[in-house]
Amino acid sequence: MGLRPTSARWFEIVVPREDTHDAVEALAREGRVQFEWLGSRGASSEPQRLQEPISRYRALAMDYARFWPTPVFERRCCTMPVEMSAKVALHRIAHWRDAAAGLLHALDDAKRELSAIADWSPVLRALSGVCLDLGALAGAGPVLSGYCLVLPAQAKPPNLNPQSGLELPLSQDAGRVLVGVLPWSDVQRLCRDGQAAGGRCLAIPAWLRGDAASCLAALPGRLAQTEQRIASLEAQLRALALEHGVDRATGVLERLDWFQTTARSIDCDGHYCWVTGWTSEPTPEAMNDALRDSGVRASVSFVDPPADAASPSVTDNPAWLQPFEVFTRAMGVPGAAETDPTPWVAVLVSVLFGYMCGDVGHGSLILAAGLWLRRRNPMWPLLVACGLAAMAFGVLYGEVFGFEGLVGPLWLHPLEEPMTVLATPVVGGALVLTIGVILHAVQSCWRGEGRSQRMADSAQLLVYWGLALALWRTELGWLAVAGVLLCMANRLWCDRSLKSLAIGLGTLAEGTFSLLLNTLSFARVGAFALAHAALESAVFGVAEAVRDPWAAAAVVILGNLAVVVVESVVVMIQTTRLVLFEFFVRFFEGRGRAFRPVASPGPAGGQQPGCTQTRR
Repeated sequence: MGLRPTSARWFEIVVPREDTHDAVEALAREGRVQFEWLGSRGASSEPQRLQEPISRYRALAMDYARFWPTPVFERRCCTMPVEMSAKVALHRIAHWRDAAAGLLHALDDAKRELSAIADWSPVLRALSGVCLDLGALAGAGPVLSGYCLVLPAQAKPPNLNPQSGLELPLSQDAGRVLVGVLPWSDVQRLCRDGQAAGGRCLAIPAWLRGDAASCLAALPGRLAQTEQRIASLEAQLRALALEHGVDRATGVLERLDWFQTTARSIDCDGHYCWVTGWTSEPTPEAMNDALRDSGVRASVSFVDPPADAASPSVTDNPAWLQPFEVFTRAMGVPGAAETDPTPWVAVLVSVLFGYMCGDVGHGSLILAAGLWLRRRNPMWPLLVACGLAAMAFGVLYGEVFGFEGLVGPLWLHPLEEPMTVLATPVVGGALVLTIGVILHAVQSCWRGEGRSQRMADSAQLLVYWGLALALWRTELGWLAVAGVLLCMANRLWCDRSLKSLAIGLGTLAEGTFSLLLNTLSFARVGAFALAHAALESAVFGVAEAVRDPWAAAAVVILGNLAVVVVESVVVMIQTTRLVLFEFFVRFFEGRGRAFRPVASPGPAGGQQPGCTQTRR
């Protein structure tokens, strides 16, 4: 973490073609590389040749991946050319599929039986009070055929001879079931009419024997037996996959899939490939170590980037600070010659939120919510920081869920000294805006803009503080006069003309007016602090008007919850507005380019291609 981001360094590496995949993966595994393929030469055909085998692999995975073990990533992906490695891996999977054909067929039969058990369970319950030999229904033929038609409750049943079957309601108005025996041609017509009415004909399984009640009683045992058979078949398929080395084959194909996505536009010429991009590593030693560990015969060189390549900005903020980058990214990415405002934002957001929502109880709820979300939402440190700040200001205000007197205020109670509550954030806002102007002056040094800009910023601050302090003591107004004189001297020194002088004074007046207005905007921070205290008083006023003590307690609890939820949202909106439109506009332009390191292929084959493509 620093005052400004660092620029990523441009690296190049010339690699033998057969080592290209391992080189790209080894560099990506460090997590500090963003590939960027430059040049006007034609893209290599090597990643393109992988598209057909990878498409075949994805089609196979869609059908059979649930039976495969976790991919195994060996030290090196390919000991042969990548296209040959893909073919060998596909051959292993195809060989497993051929060997597993009988098991897959048996598994399909078992799953169909499982589906039939689920379909027949409500039908058997509906038929349990009827004396009907289901075995005779299943064995009817060859001229006659048994049928079982399930219809929705609102469907109109087809016209049937009353002696050809039974019609019974299913449980809980789920529909009706028709069972009986008809000639084969009539059964076909009945099923077509039933499907047109929204129903379905159930196949009559051969394991139905005896009456419905006995079949229903035997159903749980058959269900358990079928599920056990399915589990056994799936275990056999996974064991067979391990025996045929499918885990190593899928590991190769997942890595090749990642490679052909990440290195889609890599430049190759003959027997060598040119790997280029950006890195946040300070020296090439760590990258060269990664290449050597992977057995790649090449070394990384740091060289000057191409003239038209914009260097990404590396903001190496710690994990607890990264959630506050959401405010920075709302305006852009800091460039190499800009301040990274994230550390300033972390302090400013926490203080503003705590000042407006100062309550020990409310802060503890927000803190607890942040800790609860620590494994569910990456923004949880933001809630923790705001909760802690609210608790700290709650101690200063003496507020605990609106109860007064539980904790004595270390500073003041907001409703007792409203003018102090309103004036304090205005003074704090003046300091915040001053920091913004100073950061703008510092950035002008980084950009080499010369002494003129720094003099203009100094004049701006003198006029601003001179006018602000003159409201307190009139004699301090000389600072504003000194600022005007400094501005005039600066403009005349840079460009000895009345036009330049007028432009400088106009810019000074406009900037000062804007700073004063922005300073007054911070008064809303105090207004929200007063509104928070007033809402708590209103909640207790309503509770005191309720005679039932349980109802009064409910009013206090629900009122506090409502205040926490509503105020947290409103206060965060106001905090965001002050940070973005009062503080950031003083110095932050956000014209940088984010550094997005590519992720290496994971155990499940996931990848996050982070390369971009530019052309010279």
